Amino acid sequence: MAQRGWLIDLGRCIGCHSCTVACKAEQNTAPANSPLLFKGGSPQRPLHLSYRWVVVQEGGTYPNVWRTFVTSACNHCQTPACMNSCPVNAISKRASDGIVLIDQEKCIGCKYCVWACPYGAPQWNESSQKVEKCTLCVERVDKGLQPACATTCVGKALTYVPDFNPAQAGQNAPEGFSDPALTKPSARFVKK
Repeated sequence: MAQRGWLIDLGRCIGCHSCTVACKAEQNTAPANSPLLFKGGSPQRPLHLSYRWVVVQEGGTYPNVWRTFVTSACNHCQTPACMNSCPVNAISKRASDGIVLIDQEKCIGCKYCVWACPYGAPQWNESSQKVEKCTLCVERVDKGLQPACATTCVGKALTYVPDFNPAQAGQNAPEGFSDPALTKPSARFVKK
């Protein structure tokens, strides 16, 4: 089976969040806070969905301190915990390219996938009462384009890999990344 995935260069990510913004724009996910008001003037309840986000890791002691930024999203795992936990088979992995998708028509909003994913990729949508996640911009990929996050990365830290090598699953994972043996994520990292 073919597999699409990510190459993430930890030394190049500057924490600008352009990947997060590009994903929000492409997928039209909800912002963290909304300035919109309902009738009567009450503020709209904040809703937040981010299919891609940036994790900030810091450590060391003065004067030897360090900071690393890790762009994160669904890793379109080779053995997805989210798919294996879904009681209604709403989550599938495309045989043609390994992209993991959630069928919104089948999703019952049980959140089992949210709890099962070691990477935090599935996101609860309070408005729809269903779970959503990164689709690897499947509509773009199917047209021969790259995912929006990869095309927008200012530091060229995030690279879309159309022919990901499964043997490199989670290679060079940063501190705190879940054990790659659990799900075989389609992401490889380059360390600083």
